[in-house]
Amino acid sequence: MCHTTGLTRDRVEESCVLIHRAGGGGWPPILGLFRSVVVTLAYLRRNRLQAELAEAYGVSQSMISRAVSAVTPILAQVLTRGVPTADDLDDRRTAE
Repeated sequence: MCHTTGLTRDRVEESCVLIHRAGGGGWPPILGLFRSVVVTLAYLRRNRLQAELAEAYGVSQSMISRAVSAVTPILAQVLTRGVPTADDLDDRRTAE
């Protein structure tokens, strides 16, 4: 899964929990939240074609499009919270 999404299964599951807590919705029920997040990450990370993802997951291209459209903005909100800002960094340390 890490090669496809860039995240371990545990990190994908954590993202799903955060998305669920954020009140997200709108992903296709046929895919569910977890698979919607996985196809969205694969689409964004690897620039995979929606038709290719649809074939791999046994759904239509329009289902992949709905999943990507529903998950992307919520995923951006959830992941942005974990990105440190310059103010969060310790100016006494150097990058390693």
